[in-house]
Amino acid sequence: MNLLARLTPGHVVRLAKVFAMGTAMIMTAAYVTDRLTVETAGIASFCLALSLLLAVPDQRSSELLGAAAIWMTTAEFMSCSQSAHFDMWRWAVAIATLALVIVPLKVQYMRGLARTNPYAPIGAQDRRAWSAGAMPLSPTMVAVKRGEVSLPALEAPAHNA
Repeated sequence: MNLLARLTPGHVVRLAKVFAMGTAMIMTAAYVTDRLTVETAGIASFCLALSLLLAVPDQRSSELLGAAAIWMTTAEFMSCSQSAHFDMWRWAVAIATLALVIVPLKVQYMRGLARTNPYAPIGAQDRRAWSAGAMPLSPTMVAVKRGEVSLPALEAPAHNA
């Protein structure tokens, strides 16, 4: 039986979660023991980025890769605290690899916006809601931020004094 006939996107997501966790654990061990070379940092960063993007399809790619960059920077500083040596090239290669992953994603996103309506301003086409807080917005608040719906003014209760 053909493997692709039975394989679903859910299977790929589950496999990517396992692969992302494995890659993160291997990178953590390599940072702790100071055995992560420049080359392996780049390869591991690339594998982690791709597996994260596949493992969490509902999350924005820039947020996932930004979190990975923060994690790698923290791991590099923690490694530095143990070995008293900050490997600038290793850190730069790992972060640059994440940038190389995100650039084609952003180009693809811009291509999609250009196909939708090439003459509309980008801000009008961008359907993502920007949140200043840590809590995700409700679907109603997302629609309000997009300008699709307006909330009725909240009325203060009348007090009889």
